[in-house]
Amino acid sequence: KRHTQTTTKYVELIIVADNREVKTNKSVSPRPPPPPVNLQFYRALNIRVALVGLEVWSDMDKCPITQDPFNTLHEFLDWRKVKLLPQKPHDNAQLISGVYFQGTTIGMAPIMSMCTAEQSGGIVMDHSDNPLGAAVTLAHELGHNFGMNHDTPERVYGAFDSCAIALRQYEAFRKESQWFSGSVFPKQYSFTNPDTVWIILH
Repeated sequence: KRHTQTTTKYVELIIVADNREVKTNKSVSPRPPPPPVNLQFYRALNIRVALVGLEVWSDMDKCPITQDPFNTLHEFLDWRKVKLLPQKPHDNAQLISGVYFQGTTIGMAPIMSMCTAEQSGGIVMDHSDNPLGAAVTLAHELGHNFGMNHDTPERVYGAFDSCAIALRQYEAFRKESQWFSGSVFPKQYSFTNPDTVWIILH
């Protein structure tokens, strides 16, 4: 079997903070996820995520941001393709929003879209007083861009053995004390099939 993780891959990330996020966190203007979270979640896959830009919408939003996560994601990805990507070349962009999305959604991203012009990005609701909350969600949405789905308990150890982000994250919060760092947010994910992600990067 060919080993696909021998070469380090790099993903250049831009984080965008919308106007509500800036207004809510004026003292930090805005409050980006701690860099170690962005850089280390994917080290197990020999992938380095480099934060190459921080776009702050201090005066007004540059695309429509609403409580509808589907519409917000569509508008953000369209803005990224038309405006952001030509000005600042990058591989992926994630929006951190101070707007509370409808329902239980705290983040959303297209599956298997990493490095594409049209869909390489996601949206993250700043849902916790702890900045690690948004950071974990951001890493989760990056996982979707890499091609990871939400695995059901039946699929975690089954034939379709991809990364069980949602379940593993939940288990980490409850059980895996070695992942804790003074909070209930994990420092890494457990990947059951790294090759699934690497297919996207080749």
